[in-house]
Amino acid sequence: MRPSTRQSTNRTLRFIILFAASIVGAGFVHELGHAVAAWVQGVGAVPTLMNEYLLRDEIPWNQYVWIALGGPVGSVLAVVVATICFVRRPGGSEEAVLAGALLMPIAYTVRFLLLGRGHDALEWQAAQSALGADPAGHAVDLIFLVLCLVGGLVWAVWRRDRLIASSLGKAIGLAVVGIALLVILQVGNKALFNRWFAECRIVEVPPTLQASQK
Repeated sequence: MRPSTRQSTNRTLRFIILFAASIVGAGFVHELGHAVAAWVQGVGAVPTLMNEYLLRDEIPWNQYVWIALGGPVGSVLAVVVATICFVRRPGGSEEAVLAGALLMPIAYTVRFLLLGRGHDALEWQAAQSALGADPAGHAVDLIFLVLCLVGGLVWAVWRRDRLIASSLGKAIGLAVVGIALLVILQVGNKALFNRWFAECRIVEVPPTLQASQK
């Protein structure tokens, strides 16, 4: 193998590894955000890669809203840190980390555009209640949409001299592969941990939102 080809292969492999690791790391930061919000309120919680488990049989709505908000806060922080690192030192490694950090917001945004809400059950409604927004609205969906737009803009500005159709195609392909990896991780996480932790039921849910609870 020619040295230039070997170097290109090594760069590609490093990018893929960093991208996948960033997806996993950003997913854990999201779940850690949920868990930290629970711990602050004296509620036991175990964060895993793609889910947090509350160590209670039930949780009242007025506590759950803050736990629900913790996840989006964690995702926002992950994207902000990755973006700052990328802006300060733009390069292939930083690009991979930014792409991975943006993957979860992209997945939520795609779900929002296709199904009308970025998350199932009550998590987004509860988080919006904690923010003082309409729980039936789309405040959290819009936050993630803005994150995607800002992250995409930062990437496009850095890529402006190389922003061609092939680059956009690779970005879309990377997003599709990343979302598929995210789904696999979520399914695997549930299969591994759901057997060990009982489901925590949300109680005292406002009547207008009870129909959304699954």
